[in-house]
Amino acid sequence: MSDEKFTIAIIGGGASGCLVAAQVLRQARPPVRVLLFERMTEVGGGVAYGTDFAGHVLNVPAARMSAWPDAPTHFFDWAAARVGQTDFPSRVAPGDFLPRRIFGRYLADVLAGARGVASVGVELLEIKGEVIDIEDETGERRLRTGDGRSFAADEVVLALGNLPGEYPIRRSLPIYHSQRYVHVPWRPGTLAGIPPDADVLMVGAGLTSVDLILQLAANGHRGTIHALSRRGLLPQAHRAAPAYPDFLGSREPPRTIRELVRCLRREIARAAERGIDWRPVLDSIRPHSQALWRGFSWGERARFMRHVRPFWEAHRHRLAPSVAAQVEELRAAGRVRFYAGRLEKLLESPDAAVAVFRERGTRRTRTLDVAKVINCTGPRTDYSKYQHPLLVNLLARGLIDHDPLALGLRANVDGEVLSHRGGPVGWLHTLGAPLKGELWECTAIPEIRVQAEGLARRLVDRVLAGR
Repeated sequence: MSDEKFTIAIIGGGASGCLVAAQVLRQARPPVRVLLFERMTEVGGGVAYGTDFAGHVLNVPAARMSAWPDAPTHFFDWAAARVGQTDFPSRVAPGDFLPRRIFGRYLADVLAGARGVASVGVELLEIKGEVIDIEDETGERRLRTGDGRSFAADEVVLALGNLPGEYPIRRSLPIYHSQRYVHVPWRPGTLAGIPPDADVLMVGAGLTSVDLILQLAANGHRGTIHALSRRGLLPQAHRAAPAYPDFLGSREPPRTIRELVRCLRREIARAAERGIDWRPVLDSIRPHSQALWRGFSWGERARFMRHVRPFWEAHRHRLAPSVAAQVEELRAAGRVRFYAGRLEKLLESPDAAVAVFRERGTRRTRTLDVAKVINCTGPRTDYSKYQHPLLVNLLARGLIDHDPLALGLRANVDGEVLSHRGGPVGWLHTLGAPLKGELWECTAIPEIRVQAEGLARRLVDRVLAGR
């Protein structure tokens, strides 16, 4: 052990790290110390829930956002108990899509509550700092931060969340160093300095793009917002509907992507004959999604990524109805324009950023002169190519590697990280986005809370085994 207390270090204080820490505090028996490292925001906020804009809302109803698998209405009950307080709505219903900043406060409160009920001798230390390396040369893990501090630990959890996106044109361009280009859309000041009547280009038309469109509109922006994506697919809207029967549970699971797509299309057609929307049909396979993915070969998973992924994400990760209505209103007014095409050139003129794209299915090109280009292409997944000091050092030490499709880290389904071309590291774990290669559907709160509970249980078991 690192000292008299078994120490679990968690790198990342967003939703994943916060939920693992809370579960360890809940389950552990002394003596245990939890070190929770967060480099940027307050614990619980992270990229997703650290926003201050009330128009950024959850894309899952309140009744399904509990932090605890054994208390499914915990978040809804928590929010309902605070109705009328500052920043809280005047009423809350189970189907409401609440502001994400409220959920960030909830996560912080969940962690504080877990700390309050932890056994004497089980402690949590929140550390503001950026971990840049983990040494394991003497049998003791030592985490080093960018400001020169070091911390000993017995077990380490990489709660990294999503990485920033790829560059929209994957080669070095001078404009990437310009004030007219924003690579990470969640950094403070992303929308600063945009004249109210100027045009803006979002590269990507998914959930991030929608968030920024709403924020620009709320700021009084009057120029045209252009959103370019390869296929021109927009996230669909949620629609309330009764749960659909589990049609997959009683049959042999599909073993190929073609079989899965055919199965879904047949069931959606049957549902339509009865006047039932496609949404509950798609939602009914959610309990099976990880098992389905694990049943596919890596070749089939690659086929999914090539042919199905864009359509899956547009239909699976949907917008709150009020958000979809706002976007449609802006589009009908001509203030937002969506395009399908491939970005071919991106450069800076004296007065604007100039984007040239080829329209999908044609050889025609279009040119847009805009005040700012914002990268909304979604998170990258290849952790081996992201030049963060921690990842660079872990790669150099052979402690991490990417999975065969570079969708995340090599790991087993329980989150044990696998070393470069080897077996489990033994003391290194992960959850959430880094497990996409193994689980695919693993980044939403309903999945992360289950992963966090299981990982915490295994860590606590290691505490007992180490005594």
